[in-house]
Amino acid sequence: MFETLAVIPYHPFLSGKYSYESLLDRLIYLDYADMKGITKEEEGTRENWVPVFKKSPYSSRYLVDGNLNILGYWHFVALKEKMFRKAKKGLMLDQEITANNVYSLEKRGRYMMYFVETVTHPDIRNTDAVAMLDESFYDAVYDFARSGVFFTERITNAVTPGAVKRATGFGMRFVTKNIYRGSIYSMGMTDFLLRNASRRMDLFRLYLKEMGRRRKRPRATI
Repeated sequence: MFETLAVIPYHPFLSGKYSYESLLDRLIYLDYADMKGITKEEEGTRENWVPVFKKSPYSSRYLVDGNLNILGYWHFVALKEKMFRKAKKGLMLDQEITANNVYSLEKRGRYMMYFVETVTHPDIRNTDAVAMLDESFYDAVYDFARSGVFFTERITNAVTPGAVKRATGFGMRFVTKNIYRGSIYSMGMTDFLLRNASRRMDLFRLYLKEMGRRRKRPRATI
């Protein structure tokens, strides 16, 4: 089942097999399998997540086998400032993320990233699949940067021990406890890339150039 694995975006590879509705059904299934004890209030529903994925379809990647069965994924959103501040204070549930409080990332600018999660099927946890997913994150950030889309900060709510280990391994700084469950970690995006993707000098140079050139310009507000 797991002999051939690849990491791909939804468009154009998965859209022929999965509607957004069936995609979210699969992702929610993986979430419950990976994060034991998570509640519906924390997870949210297909109905609230489908519009988010439709609005920002390129801010996720999917680990698939040769038959395009989804075995893992990561997902982030660019939250609007009010919701980002709420998330960073540990006051937000993921189900509060809606299409109205995320950016589509279609316009050039600087954004703030809320990294929702990296999830893999329990049966492949001890393979190189997570490493493949991690590497694909830098590919996605590079693609955004080439289009003029940059991120100033990355935060996450680490709900599981594995997520905490990943956040601290990335060098992210503990900020506060989430009032519901988990711990908030944060790191400036340029520092994150310097620590974790220094071999990707093409990406790092784009960030150094952009942040130096636009240091005094405002973040995206559309």
